[in-house]
Amino acid sequence: FLDAYDAIRRDSYPDVVESLALAARSLPEPQLQKRLQELCAQVRRGSQPRVAELYAVRSLFSGSPLGLNKLQVSHVKALSQVLFLTPHLPAFFLRRRLRSHVLEIRHLDRAMLRLGLGQLSEEELKAACYLRGLNATRLGMSECRAWLEQWLGLSCKLQASEASLLANSMVLLSLNYVRAKE
Repeated sequence: FLDAYDAIRRDSYPDVVESLALAARSLPEPQLQKRLQELCAQVRRGSQPRVAELYAVRSLFSGSPLGLNKLQVSHVKALSQVLFLTPHLPAFFLRRRLRSHVLEIRHLDRAMLRLGLGQLSEEELKAACYLRGLNATRLGMSECRAWLEQWLGLSCKLQASEASLLANSMVLLSLNYVRAKE
């Protein structure tokens, strides 16, 4: 069932990347606009961005057009599907639910960092990856741990106002992860 649900979720991944690329065109600062466009192009080519590259554009995800309250409705719907939330609600409720879920994941990330990944069983590691957008059913413990370390390296540095970056990173960091390991 995890693979089937993940396939449904992955159907929305290209929509998220496309929404980011479209939003990048309207950014006022040319340097950050170029960085975000390069990130989107990198993901489209099958690469996985580094956490440092995502962290470098974090300021874009606090305000317009990439803050959670400013995202296009189609982008919010695609991100909702990534989190297995129904996209069939008014935009206000979609944004509110998305923010709530992303901040809950951020809270869990901080607790997991304090606990330490070494304390988690293989099943717990895989469940943690799955919740954050990566289907880990065919990954080993070391691969799950490595991906979660990357994720936590980003998540635990972000402020609540940068929740949009965390939601989008669920796609950016997981879309090509398995391909990068092959």
